[in-house]
Amino acid sequence: MLAAKQDDVSNIHRRWSFTRITPGSLRASYAMMLACAAVVIAVSHVFHLQTDMTSLAVHLPLGLAVLVGLTYLDFAMLRGTPVNKMSKVVHVTSFANLLWAITVIVGILASTVFAKPGTTDYIVAGMLLAAGLRISIFVSVFGAGMGRAIAICLVQPLIFFLAFVPAQSYNIVITDPAGLGFGALFVALAISWAAIVDRAGRPEIPSTFRVLQAFLSAWTENKAGGLEEYLESRAHDESVSTRIIRFLPQGAGNNQSAIILPDIHPGPFGSVGGSNLPYVLYERFGKSALVMHSVSDHSLNIPSKAEVDRYISSLSGAAVQSRGKTCSLPVQHRQGNATATAIVFGKSALLMLSLAPKGMEDVPQSVRKELESYAEGLGMDHLLLVDCHNAMGAQLGDQDISDLVAAAKKCLDEAGKEKAQYEFSAGFAGLADVKHSLHNSHDLGQAGLAAIAIVTQGRTFAIGWADSNNMDNALRDKVVARAGSSNNNSNNGITMLEVCSSDTHSTSGKRTSEGYFALGGASDQDAIAGAYAEMCRVAQERASPCTYEVSSARSEVKVMGEKQFQDYSGALDRAMNITKVFVGTTVAVFIAMQALA
Repeated sequence: MLAAKQDDVSNIHRRWSFTRITPGSLRASYAMMLACAAVVIAVSHVFHLQTDMTSLAVHLPLGLAVLVGLTYLDFAMLRGTPVNKMSKVVHVTSFANLLWAITVIVGILASTVFAKPGTTDYIVAGMLLAAGLRISIFVSVFGAGMGRAIAICLVQPLIFFLAFVPAQSYNIVITDPAGLGFGALFVALAISWAAIVDRAGRPEIPSTFRVLQAFLSAWTENKAGGLEEYLESRAHDESVSTRIIRFLPQGAGNNQSAIILPDIHPGPFGSVGGSNLPYVLYERFGKSALVMHSVSDHSLNIPSKAEVDRYISSLSGAAVQSRGKTCSLPVQHRQGNATATAIVFGKSALLMLSLAPKGMEDVPQSVRKELESYAEGLGMDHLLLVDCHNAMGAQLGDQDISDLVAAAKKCLDEAGKEKAQYEFSAGFAGLADVKHSLHNSHDLGQAGLAAIAIVTQGRTFAIGWADSNNMDNALRDKVVARAGSSNNNSNNGITMLEVCSSDTHSTSGKRTSEGYFALGGASDQDAIAGAYAEMCRVAQERASPCTYEVSSARSEVKVMGEKQFQDYSGALDRAMNITKVFVGTTVAVFIAMQALA
């Protein structure tokens, strides 16, 4: 069942690449729009209309000026649609003009191959092909009704056509039967595609385009309300737990810190739902906490801000399960590509799992269940299992799961029931406590970086944390090595045990293949490693004798669930299959036009 969940999410993520097929900026869109329009005008005049250079010199600037004005007309006519922005209007016009330019250029090649005289068919066919693309995008992306989209999409190409074609040629071009016939077929295909694809998700998803528009509004305009309302309407209540280890100074110091393990997955993306949950929890615990990635997957995404607030409120009822002032020395074992690290506080074990630098996706629930049962057999009361999420990778295979479990069991055996425990000190430091150059980093969430230092038996052990969506595969080892090498005095040396990410999804929305930057993908890795080394030093200096307190909260909260992702994935697959059929048909018609027009 887990494989099905992961496959659905991966399939949805794979479709993200299509949203990147747009110019990088409004300026680039304008440049592409005007360049393609200039090609349409020049090729039409020189080859298809065979006018003189004086006519071209007049109609080229006229056509371009009219086209720029028409983009504002498009924007005004689309007012009130869910996704209407000037940059998007220009994007659409640029791609529509690209198709038109390709059509008139191919007309030259077709005339050469088939030994036909220059013809005006391609000007009209290209105009209507551009109109067809505009219809499909204005219905699917902008949310215009079909009738409104048809009216809007014919206005701009037609007026642009009238601006760049000499008046004496209107009758010849517009009455060309081949151009009108093939062009009308392109428009009919676009209308049919829009009508059929919008129904691709039924019965589970009444309108594929409504979901697409809500997604784009949240992703590009930071307007999450519509999508959150839709996601929440399809969510279900789930009982989830949150485990907390607090480190409380024994004296008068106020350097409290905590490690939080919510059984909720950050997501789904950007500003939607619980994507920023790690920072919300970080702030809730006084900005002195590491909010770890627990064993959870995307089915446990919180769908709305209201549900996040409900979840946070429930944490006030957390029940203390154990207290003490001793811990074991940390132990770490490596098996294959897997690394497991454990510290036991009384009868509560903190166990961190990593597959860095190979990387992996979310740890499955089967691993958690097996290790909880194993810890219970060793006499432990609680197992706090951390998915370090510190390298990019694929879904876990059987061998990786076996290696993780084997390494974890060795750690639990060595640090478990019969092993000595010692009093300890703990200290916390965040990015705000050190000098650094990681300002406005695209790969860091609001909480930045942090570290907790645990001092016992004259040794210092640190756990690093990043409010980031995973990490670059090389970063974890670089940070661990830098933290250790920056302390030359062996008596005060720091051992960096592990570096974990929160897996925040608040940093998504970037023009990358993943839709986000993993930590170290946008920021300088040496600067990150240096910041961690300095935070470890500060945390060590702040460390004071502590007691620990392990508590747990049960929360009733709405989560997206597995079925939502199944439905979205299925709708996307059907929509893409339908689109392939229509694109293939359009290409076939376009090729037929070269021989028959």
